[in-house]
Amino acid sequence: MTAGNDTPDQVVVISDYSRVRGGASKLALLLAEQLQQRDVPVTLFCGDMNKCNSGSADDPGLVVWGVAGASLLEQRKSLAAMRGIWNGEAKTSLAALVKKIDTPRTIYHLHGFLQTLSPSIFRALHPLRERVVIHAHDYFLACPNGAYFDYRSGTECARAPLSLACTFRNCDKRSAAHKLWRVLRQGVQNSVTRDFMTDSRVILIHEDMQDYLERGTRRLARPCVIRNPAQPFLNRATRPETKHGFVFVGDIHAYKGVFVLAEAARKAEVHVCFVGDGADRAQLQRDYPEFQFAGWQDRQGLARFAGQARAVIVPSLGPEPFGLTLVEAVASGLPVVISEGVLMAPEVKAAGVGLVFRAGDGDHLAQVLAQIAGDDALVRQMSEKAHVTRDRFAQSEDAWCDKIMQLYREMISARAHSALPNPTDPPAPRVRGAIL
Repeated sequence: MTAGNDTPDQVVVISDYSRVRGGASKLALLLAEQLQQRDVPVTLFCGDMNKCNSGSADDPGLVVWGVAGASLLEQRKSLAAMRGIWNGEAKTSLAALVKKIDTPRTIYHLHGFLQTLSPSIFRALHPLRERVVIHAHDYFLACPNGAYFDYRSGTECARAPLSLACTFRNCDKRSAAHKLWRVLRQGVQNSVTRDFMTDSRVILIHEDMQDYLERGTRRLARPCVIRNPAQPFLNRATRPETKHGFVFVGDIHAYKGVFVLAEAARKAEVHVCFVGDGADRAQLQRDYPEFQFAGWQDRQGLARFAGQARAVIVPSLGPEPFGLTLVEAVASGLPVVISEGVLMAPEVKAAGVGLVFRAGDGDHLAQVLAQIAGDDALVRQMSEKAHVTRDRFAQSEDAWCDKIMQLYREMISARAHSALPNPTDPPAPRVRGAIL
């Protein structure tokens, strides 16, 4: 590759997994693929595969370097408790990779580190933190459980992370002991990432994430907003006003509001198809056997179910930063029904492409479902507006990668013209995240 002065020599994509196991790992591998198509050399550093050149399970041509480990849930509890806080092997392996391949124009792009790698990797990245990009797919940079959600009360959490109120509130979905372990891990993480919050770049997937990540005393000096890419469920126009059923797509977990949705649909006497899987599917299916449970689907399967939908439902109970399902639905011309907990709810309401209900309020959701079920004109109107405004909600994979490349160039150019601030200098004033 013939690189310009502000083009990366290479990018090291850091991810817990070398294959798709959730949204963060999917985007990490997508970024690697997109960068390679632009002739940017990529190395994937991961925590589930030892260093090799044989590629990942999803991209055989990708150079992989990492640690032969497993996710915390797949390890013995005692081992997971220690490695989840500090995986020394991951730190050592990443430091060895840096020593071997680093150049002044190498970018390190971090997508996920809490499932296999641990906060220890920040120690290896600290000397070159001005060339590190942290992709915030959730709230784990600040919140111990990563969701600002109280799993015990079933409501959004308003506590400041690591405050006394936070520390001693059992909000964890497993146990009080596990919450205290999360608090300990967060304390370690905050200590090793302190300088990264001022010297690295943090990508937010929605601008309103910044208020959550800065709740308490932490500040992001140089955030920017790059929304996730999305592909429409449907490549052709549909007429949802002629359909009768509703569709949910995603992880079947109580936090996602699936029980609230099922009960509301039963009250409204409408049909729902749950496309996806998760820890609570079995219970949901036992409690609500009248609904369809289709499991995970490929793109063709998703298109089939979306083509039969009157609207797509996103009933999340907590502050979901980016509703991929709702973006894919709007891009397909499908109306959406979403909870006010989703950060994109105000945009959906303003664009007229869907209806918003109070998070966790099953009675309100039942009313909204009944309204949509009985008003063909309203559904047609929302569908038409979705077709008109689809580009406002969704961006292509190419456009997404172009914006990330722009960020890389800005980082390299800035580093060429200035040095890191002295650690004793006062912190820079707070700046809201720029939207790329």
